[in-house]
Amino acid sequence: MSVKCGAFFQKGDILKKVLVISFIFNFILLFVFVTLLALRSNIHHKSLKEGSDTHAGRLVNNFLEMDTGIKLTEDSVCVSCDELGDSVEAKETLYQFIMKTKCGARFCCYKDKDLKAFISKILELPGQRSTTGNMANLQQNFHWWSNRSNAAHLFLNHTSSPPQWTASNIPGFSFSNLPITENRLQIQREGIYYVYAAFSLNLSKCGPGIPQMYHNITSQHPLLKNTGPELHFMNKYGGFARSGKTRHTSFLSGILHLRRGFEVATQISTSSFLDQTKYSNFFGLFALNI
Repeated sequence: MSVKCGAFFQKGDILKKVLVISFIFNFILLFVFVTLLALRSNIHHKSLKEGSDTHAGRLVNNFLEMDTGIKLTEDSVCVSCDELGDSVEAKETLYQFIMKTKCGARFCCYKDKDLKAFISKILELPGQRSTTGNMANLQQNFHWWSNRSNAAHLFLNHTSSPPQWTASNIPGFSFSNLPITENRLQIQREGIYYVYAAFSLNLSKCGPGIPQMYHNITSQHPLLKNTGPELHFMNKYGGFARSGKTRHTSFLSGILHLRRGFEVATQISTSSFLDQTKYSNFFGLFALNI
């Protein structure tokens, strides 16, 4: 065998060894990748299980984080306030302190155990029920809310058709110091009022297109029926193709000068897609100068 042939076979053996080593190395990488993928899947399922155990929220950096964006500590209620910027101090706001998380998010906090218990009760957090006390104590702590004159806060009763505003379905949270006539709040004393209303929509069962819906706040006098209700605020939603978002809330509010005897109402053009969970639809007002 010539020297050239020997060199050729020697190079062939080297290439064969390189190919074998490359194959083994890639096999090891594939095994590591599959293992990491399996571990990631297990961690993901575990986090989902832990998340479901906290019902409405999850514990993050000692905060109970809800889908609403509200954060609860042991005795505080915090809301995200990144929009205020880094230069704003707590004394320039209505909050008691501002804190910053490790990831850089800013939270404005109000230290009030009663307020925290109130929110926990509304969100029905399983782990918080023992700290909220009974309903009587909670109502007593917030007696100022329902004892205001010329005020009301109503929730929607879905057992009637169409749904009716009521102050009796959720005692302690809903109330009315004003007469309710045909789904309208009747003003007892002339004044300046803050009026607000919210409708929450669940569009998960909606077709490929979202129908156009109108939400408004109106007022009228029962003795002036021929004039019709006066439109004060209006919001329009829908009339486009459905996207990935299945929930929407329409909120209207404003300040009105209302005379005695006038009736204030809020309506949505269709009730087919209304979210029927607690506290998701509400309507209220209160006097500002009385």
